[in-house]
Amino acid sequence: MKRIILLAAFLSCVGLTAQNKIAQHVIELQNSNTNFKTISVLTPTFNTVDANVEKVVEGATLATLNTAKVNEVVAHQDDYIALEIPYQNQTISVLLYKVNLFAEGFHVDTDKSKNISYSKGVHYKGIIDGEPNSVSSFNFFNGEFNGIVSSSALGNVVVAKLDKPNNQQDYIVYSDAKMKISNQFDCHVEDSQLLPKKTTQSTQNTLSNRWVTLYFEVDYDLYQSQGNSTTNTTNWMTSVFNNVQTLYNNEGVSTALKSIYIWTDQDVYEGVGSSSSDYLNAFHEQRPIFDGDLGGLVGVDTGGLGGVASAINGLCSENNYCYSDVDYSFSTVPVYSWTVQVITHEFGHLFGSPHTHACFWNGNATAIDNCAPYALGSNWEGGSCMTTPATIPSTTVKGTIMSYCHLVSGVGISFNNGFGPQPAALILNTVNNSQCLSFDGINTCINTVTDITIDSVSPTTVHFTWADEYNTSWEVAVTPFASTNIVWNTATTNSYSATGLNANTYYKIRIRPLCVNNTIIPANREKIFATNTANVCTGMQFTDTGGTSGSYTNMETWVRTITPYNQGLKLKVTFASFNLEDTYDFLYIYNGPDESYADLTSGGLTGTTIPGPFNSTSSEGSLTFKFVSDQLETRSGWNAIISCTGTLGEESNEFLDYSYSPNPTNGLVAVNSKDAITEIAVYNIQGRLLFNRKMNDTAAYVDISEFATGTYFFKLKFNDKEANFKILKM
Repeated sequence: MKRIILLAAFLSCVGLTAQNKIAQHVIELQNSNTNFKTISVLTPTFNTVDANVEKVVEGATLATLNTAKVNEVVAHQDDYIALEIPYQNQTISVLLYKVNLFAEGFHVDTDKSKNISYSKGVHYKGIIDGEPNSVSSFNFFNGEFNGIVSSSALGNVVVAKLDKPNNQQDYIVYSDAKMKISNQFDCHVEDSQLLPKKTTQSTQNTLSNRWVTLYFEVDYDLYQSQGNSTTNTTNWMTSVFNNVQTLYNNEGVSTALKSIYIWTDQDVYEGVGSSSSDYLNAFHEQRPIFDGDLGGLVGVDTGGLGGVASAINGLCSENNYCYSDVDYSFSTVPVYSWTVQVITHEFGHLFGSPHTHACFWNGNATAIDNCAPYALGSNWEGGSCMTTPATIPSTTVKGTIMSYCHLVSGVGISFNNGFGPQPAALILNTVNNSQCLSFDGINTCINTVTDITIDSVSPTTVHFTWADEYNTSWEVAVTPFASTNIVWNTATTNSYSATGLNANTYYKIRIRPLCVNNTIIPANREKIFATNTANVCTGMQFTDTGGTSGSYTNMETWVRTITPYNQGLKLKVTFASFNLEDTYDFLYIYNGPDESYADLTSGGLTGTTIPGPFNSTSSEGSLTFKFVSDQLETRSGWNAIISCTGTLGEESNEFLDYSYSPNPTNGLVAVNSKDAITEIAVYNIQGRLLFNRKMNDTAAYVDISEFATGTYFFKLKFNDKEANFKILKM
């Protein structure tokens, strides 16, 4: 068989400064006479036809795995290997060097256990021998291996096990450019709403001086596709990450895998909605913090949902998460490269890059390519700057990672193209200017503050607490919502009071840990709240955070309860104007002092129709308002007046006197009350009842140790009275 190797003399003529980072390292190793141990673990099965494979891809090579040789690779863990891959009567010789994917303290958790046992595989990166513009990564575990080789001539060549029951040795080698089914991946990040302020020109030779650590959460369907095995699932996720990391490292960006969370029972995301944004929002609600700088939910969900990121540049912010809907296989063919593409693409947004079809690039607000509007229509993003004829890469050049060129017939995306010069420069610049990132991937300072709770608020003061499992000192700031003048104060306990506030004003709480390493400025955890007026019944103006003349902002979630200061009065809200992004941004109104009361809006107010008025009928006379905006467009919001109905009565001194601890907890929650508790219930964030007990006692204990990590809502009943609180399960 022929070998795909160029003349060695060619290498000596290639300047290292023109190469990608992985090729640079391989060429340096060759120039220092490094010995790459030849490894061959696949034997092609000639004249074998697989009908299931033929339906999906043409020109594939089927092969049989030599399990003993794979196990030798795992056992010996050679630093440098020359891996031989049979493909279309040729042998691809791939020069690989061993790498460490993992950040300090890497761990795997499940919904049942923390830090489960896991034996790591052996991971490699490299290039095709003699092809400095290629890129490759491979992963070896006991009994199996996988990887991708990418070059201009071959496209993205996938090497993986066929997805057949009980299969251990039947493998496939194919180019995703020869797939007979189309990759319909669609990213739901809208550049026009999230573009960074300006492009930044840099050079391809720049290396990141900061590290980005990543967290992955794997849904139950993916766990099932891996034979209900946490080992298989972790092998799959670390393999995918090696390929993702390779594409970033090839541009000089340093990343490391911090942790993986696996759902081994039905996850909380199943059926949360019909769009990728629904899953993204559910992920953030369930997992407000994680121990990586960026995090992603990876799932197999119906509907071809594609992916979405919460922001363009989510580093050092609360918008540091994304969602990727992947396909494990079609028929028996593993679509490994498609998975790598969607995950790398969505994290690319969080690293700071818009799409290549965005009207943002080239220093003049034009596009790098027109693949998206060419394939999907001129009304698509980038259509306004589409050239005539359209700027489309050739079938030999192909597109880059942040493009939609996979939707253009015959073009596709080749991993050896990487992100392309401009997106790569922007990503590098974003990483290097992100002060929350460490310089080594080890001495990190991740903000683990959760559950910021407003204990009391008056027209001029606020008192709040928060949970933090890992830190003991913090910096806290309370500023008007739109203020850029942020003054930090040190707190050594997880509670804080602010005074001198203005009545009927929106404020933003910011909390971050004090880092031992003062070269790192961690991301903030934020919460929006509002003060009220001394007497809401005199006609208090009620608006969104933009006030009477501005607009609300993206990614807001806040709850505001307004209560008359005299018993017997009941609130009424009357809207004069109303304008929210239809079907994406919502205002909910609850008939009482918290969200557990009836929703008067029957599923939320949205759009431009002026609603209401709405009247409280609760015993407290309260109304609770909850506002949620998504990551894209905003509108002018609303303007309303709060008034009161009813008559004054005698003030009542009756109140509910109870306490609960600990919060957060890893198991038992104790509740003690002055009055007898008649019922206690626990709900998850989707409102699903998980625990319920009728009783008649002043003390109650609820064990939530078997619950998944996340936030849970407790409801107490005292005959005809109710109380509610939240507990964070760690």
